[in-house]
Amino acid sequence: MVKRVTISSKGQITLPKDLRMKYHLNQGESILVLDSGEGIVIRHGKETLRGILKGKIDTEGFEADIKSLREEWKL
Repeated sequence: MVKRVTISSKGQITLPKDLRMKYHLNQGESILVLDSGEGIVIRHGKETLRGILKGKIDTEGFEADIKSLREEWKL
């Protein structure tokens, strides 16, 4: 996927919304900008993505579904 963005007079760029959503980049979060020698690489600033979906999915409903499936498939 290639996206074209423009650098502002302050040297800022705006990441396209679809990429921010895909990589869970929210306002105020940090990112890493790496010089790869052949270009610039932008990476998520978090060392781990663990817990990023906390509160965004219904774990209780999921656990109930798993329990129900286990009961159905019991030998």
